[in-house]
Amino acid sequence: MRCTQEDFQRAIRIANAIQDYFRINYNYTDVRSTDLYDYLVKRNLVEQDRHHGLHFRSFLRRLKDDGLLDLIPQCQYTTSPVSGGEWHFIRMSDEKLATIRNKHKGKRATATHVPKLSEAEIDELIELARNAVDKLPKRDTSDLTHQQLELRKSYPRAYEEWLPREIEIMSRAFLKFDRIDKVAELLQRQPHIVREKLQALGLIT
Repeated sequence: MRCTQEDFQRAIRIANAIQDYFRINYNYTDVRSTDLYDYLVKRNLVEQDRHHGLHFRSFLRRLKDDGLLDLIPQCQYTTSPVSGGEWHFIRMSDEKLATIRNKHKGKRATATHVPKLSEAEIDELIELARNAVDKLPKRDTSDLTHQQLELRKSYPRAYEEWLPREIEIMSRAFLKFDRIDKVAELLQRQPHIVREKLQALGLIT
């Protein structure tokens, strides 16, 4: 699967956040993806999951497979006969980060497309559509596990039944936003669940 404009922009935001992480933790020079996970979740840059970064690592793998891992220059993938492979992030100066980005700027531009709307415009549309999502029926949560209830603190509509009205909202939002993360934000659902639903509907491959 080719990386989208959404992936492109998120990777840049993650790289910037990693720079901030190393500024805060000035004594660190090399950290693993699991070390960064909570920090990136709090900044709404990676999806929360019970495997402490499964979706984050899948995202990194997608970048690597598309030859776009340089979008996050601090990231390094190492193989190991024991664990199979690990994602590491190294401290890097702002100057070196900028140099690497500029070096690969042309290549990355050919792998992405111009977004239909700016992030500010999308956020305005999300606020306008919020009321329609809030009116959707809500399930009885008494049969949910503690783990599922914890997940709903981050994604309030997780484990809700997909109703025709919500699918309509999702489809229209995706056609306007062209960003899965923003559709998930509107629906208050996990991004990977929204991606799977869009794939099932044939709106993405």
